[in-house]
Amino acid sequence: MNQIGRGILTMMSAFARGLRQLRFDFPRYGVAAVALVFGVALIFGTLLTSKSINDQLSQGAGSLSGIGDVAVVPAIPGTTVPESAVKAVADLPGVATPIPTLARNSSVRPAGTVGTGRPLTVTGYPTTFNTELQLMRLELRGGLPTVNNPEALVPSDVASRLGVDIGDSLVVASSDATTQLRVVGVFNGKVLGPLAYDNIFVDLFYAQTIFNEQGQVSRVDIQLSAGNSAERWQSEYSSSLPPQFKVQDTSAFNSTLGPLIAVVSLILMIASGTVLGISILLSATAFQSVVNARRLTYGVMRAVGARGSWLAAAVLYEALMLAFACSMVGLGLGFGVSWILNQGLSSMGNIPPATVAVELWQVLLAILSGVAAGCAGAARAIMNVLRQAPLTAISPEGAERRSSNRFRVALSIMLLIFGAGSYWLDSLVVKLVGFVLSLAAAGFLAPSILIACTRLQIFAGWTGKAAAQRLRRHASLDSTTAIMGIVVCLGAALVIGVGSVRSAMMDQIGRQFGADIQISSTTPIVEKLDERLASIQMINRVSDTVWDHAALQFQGTTSQVAILAVDPKSYFATAQLPWRHGSDGSAPAALEKGGAVIIPEALAASRDISLGDYVRLNRAGKTLSLRIVGTYASLATGNQVVMSRDAAAELGITGSNGWNVEARPGVDVTALRDTIADSVADIPGVSVITAAKMKERAESELGSYAGAAFGIVVLALSLGAVGAAGLFSVGVARREKEFGMLRAIGATRGDITRLVAVDAILIGIAALASGLLVGQLAGWVLTRLVAGALGVTLSTTVSVLAFSGIAIVTLTALCLAAIGPSRRAARIEPAAALRAE
Repeated sequence: MNQIGRGILTMMSAFARGLRQLRFDFPRYGVAAVALVFGVALIFGTLLTSKSINDQLSQGAGSLSGIGDVAVVPAIPGTTVPESAVKAVADLPGVATPIPTLARNSSVRPAGTVGTGRPLTVTGYPTTFNTELQLMRLELRGGLPTVNNPEALVPSDVASRLGVDIGDSLVVASSDATTQLRVVGVFNGKVLGPLAYDNIFVDLFYAQTIFNEQGQVSRVDIQLSAGNSAERWQSEYSSSLPPQFKVQDTSAFNSTLGPLIAVVSLILMIASGTVLGISILLSATAFQSVVNARRLTYGVMRAVGARGSWLAAAVLYEALMLAFACSMVGLGLGFGVSWILNQGLSSMGNIPPATVAVELWQVLLAILSGVAAGCAGAARAIMNVLRQAPLTAISPEGAERRSSNRFRVALSIMLLIFGAGSYWLDSLVVKLVGFVLSLAAAGFLAPSILIACTRLQIFAGWTGKAAAQRLRRHASLDSTTAIMGIVVCLGAALVIGVGSVRSAMMDQIGRQFGADIQISSTTPIVEKLDERLASIQMINRVSDTVWDHAALQFQGTTSQVAILAVDPKSYFATAQLPWRHGSDGSAPAALEKGGAVIIPEALAASRDISLGDYVRLNRAGKTLSLRIVGTYASLATGNQVVMSRDAAAELGITGSNGWNVEARPGVDVTALRDTIADSVADIPGVSVITAAKMKERAESELGSYAGAAFGIVVLALSLGAVGAAGLFSVGVARREKEFGMLRAIGATRGDITRLVAVDAILIGIAALASGLLVGQLAGWVLTRLVAGALGVTLSTTVSVLAFSGIAIVTLTALCLAAIGPSRRAARIEPAAALRAE
């Protein structure tokens, strides 16, 4: 037989042996297999959901996506551009017709009803293009809006949700508090893309009037002349657009749903990677345990002529078959994950569930991820089989002898030093690496702490001494200890990170939203609400605010910011900011003098802006230079700069969409809230809430956020604890012969149970000491990482209660894992155990 034939036979025999061994030892891989399955399911489900919903959003990334070939939007997101700039767009080569539109968020309800209404977008378009709309086969019932008339065109799904039809009237929140629109037409919103489902359409001039945005547009759809493709036009002429405009990047999903999907996808990918990482560790320990259990068999086979490469190939095929089988099961579960995510995200965005289309690259990526994780876990076991000599393999005890501990301690210290150093560096990538290395340091440090614990003689009696001596001399449970240390470290770091975010948000909310009552509107209102509030005798002071968007420029760099315009005299009498530079007196006084602005500390740090520096704010073609007079910690409001109403007016920001109300002394705040709510009940989109209720709502929302984040902590902790506990259980089951010998020389069943329990407690103590100690460092790094990623300021917060919960979960999981095997071992008859190989 030639060389190729012999090679094929060798591979086939190795494959057959690997298959047989996998079938025989499959129960030992149970924990690793579960982790592989869920890792692949999360990856595949995330890929399916992200691709399907993103594709659907790309098909209609704007309200009127079906009218134009290309869309341009303001260079500063959230702002408007003067309609006069549209002429410069019309003069570009290849442009046949520019179609300006103005879209504004509002609240809409049927006339004759009360309540806040439904959040919708009112989009104004030039009704001179009604002919083009009619040619688009809108499945229209009724007519289309006419020039400068209070008429609305409503998608059929929105009409159904509002309970209106042709001829009915809608009450819309506007700058005059309310505006009534008559429904003149109902059409199939699918023709204009998914995001048209949350729009109602009116004449452009009329929209500009009711929202006090005369002469402003928020988007221009461009119809290209014949022979021009959208891709070619963008590549050739996008750089020639007026500076106020940029081409709308549909791949970036310029919608409120896009960032949500991006964040959810990122979190799920991180969760998937974490699960796969833990599965690699579990697989490594499981394969090493299996290979150690076969040492005698391998030794005999090597002694009679079997090659190490053949045995290693058998283990490799075993790993491949296990990983492939788990990946296939994970693919099946991935469809369920995708369906759940698809339904949830679609309902959040008010778009129909996307059709899931499976592509080959998604399947291959998910399978390859699972197979790679399984093979990575088996790599060490395969290398050990390759290196084993026959006589060494026949001697089983030598493999469990503990090697020098100095290298592990030195490596742990080096990793901790790098992790601590990353805290002070600005690079987010370096911080991420530092965080990962801190977790690794906890894993390397845990076995060393275990050795130290065994020398302390924590437990009295012969069982405690025997357990300590075995753990000190043998390394069989080092992998379990290391995994538990990493899991505890990860849980502690996540608890610190979540707690820091929550603490920062509550601090800001407590100071910045300190008025007795908060009133908010979906659209800026001009004076009408102020007149109503002035007539209520129970009110001592009202401070109105308005928010908008602008671009902040400093030393050649530009940042997109939100603007909160306030009256310094009245605003800071009812609320304050969590100052980093400035004070309750100096910064408000500087704002009152004029020419000043207060910015978030994180924004100042990222742009190297100091007190006294001047920045430029650009909005809707207007520019204003302002001096920095204070910085504050901002998390609940993001990159929001605070300026005076007078300065905001120079940028074209008028009206009010927020009011801080201070009650007269002795007035019942709840009664005042009810009085105000009755006064503004006819205005849709206006909400009234007490400060106590607002804080309660904020705590509830933060509680949901913290609950979700702590849920991830619990899942990660539980998965790691169950995995390590499963490995511990397997290790206990392999000691039946040892327990039989102890029973033969007089040990009771209770002694055997206590012996195993001491092992579990010592491992738990070592893992907790390593994980909680290093977890604080990892938590500090994670807090800085999150702060840098969000562009906010965070202070590290440590929760003793959460750390106590982590300790309870860890020790409970290990002790529960020890109960079953130890009781089974204690019931074994000494003679039967001594006969076992």
